[in-house]
Amino acid sequence: MPLLTMSRPDDSSSAHRNRLATEAYAALKASISSGELQPGERLYRTILARQLKMSRTPVRDALQRLVNEGLAEAGPDGGVYVAVLSVKDIRSLEQTNRALQSLAAQLAASEGSETDMAKLEEMMARMEACAAAQDSSGWIAVDYEIHRHIFQMAGNRWLSKFLLQMEPLISRVRFIDIRRPSRMEESAREHRAVVEAIKGRDAEAARQAMYDHLVRTEQNLIEILESIVVPLKGDRL
Repeated sequence: MPLLTMSRPDDSSSAHRNRLATEAYAALKASISSGELQPGERLYRTILARQLKMSRTPVRDALQRLVNEGLAEAGPDGGVYVAVLSVKDIRSLEQTNRALQSLAAQLAASEGSETDMAKLEEMMARMEACAAAQDSSGWIAVDYEIHRHIFQMAGNRWLSKFLLQMEPLISRVRFIDIRRPSRMEESAREHRAVVEAIKGRDAEAARQAMYDHLVRTEQNLIEILESIVVPLKGDRL
């Protein structure tokens, strides 16, 4: 949701305020995930309210939600800033994400319906086509679809909730992984192993395939961060 294209009438009702807060949150979350709002950048309530064409109250509520979810942080001066991650933070996030996603794949193999399996295969075919065409934007989009579909297949709403809450933090750096030559094709093969295990209803194989995929993803990501990004920008991402 683009940050500067929202326009809503002023309405003091509680329901409307909550709706505006949700829209402001979604816009700011997207801007942080995409890098439009940079790590460490101050989020001025008055300026954001003007850009979003709403009052400061729903923007304040949206900023508090971002702080609660770790996408923003309160500064010592009382301001709110886009959260900054270190390589150590990213390692911790990847470790947690790996454990939860492996469980989701394990449950998906047991709980997914045949319709779910067919939809998963359709997504997987699109990922392979994107990898073959070197379509990185399409690949990233279908990567999100596959993982979210696996969350849904797992049938555990708490697991899905935690994973979706972590997703914006993970996505801030995850795209770096596929910049390495041949990584898209390699990652597509790793996804294929996950999908085949889920379709075969082999819960343990699905868990292991997802775990192995995310270990390799983290290894590639950290290698690129430590060898290229950190020397250029420092260990504050």
